[in-house]
Amino acid sequence: MFCSKCGTEISDEAVICVHCGASVGQPETKPEAPVAEDKVSIGFCILAFFIPLFGVIYWALKYKETPKKAKACGITAIVSWVLNLFLSVIISVVYAVLMTSLM
Repeated sequence: MFCSKCGTEISDEAVICVHCGASVGQPETKPEAPVAEDKVSIGFCILAFFIPLFGVIYWALKYKETPKKAKACGITAIVSWVLNLFLSVIISVVYAVLMTSLM
């Protein structure tokens, strides 16, 4: 290989020219790591709604890597638990009222 500045023949592994001190070739750059796509996933939200434990675990594991998707799954899981609790209380009250009225 030859130096692009002075034309002196240099080693193929050389980083700088030993004759003129010029930088040889282009510096190596690390390839960038692929970035995970961070969009809210409707499929994950539906899964978190029907299996709230999945949503909480997904949020706990992925909130740094994909914060939008993880937050959506966590919120959906919490909404599902609150809705489940609310409906359970309503059904229990209705059942208790119906049972007492039948006696």
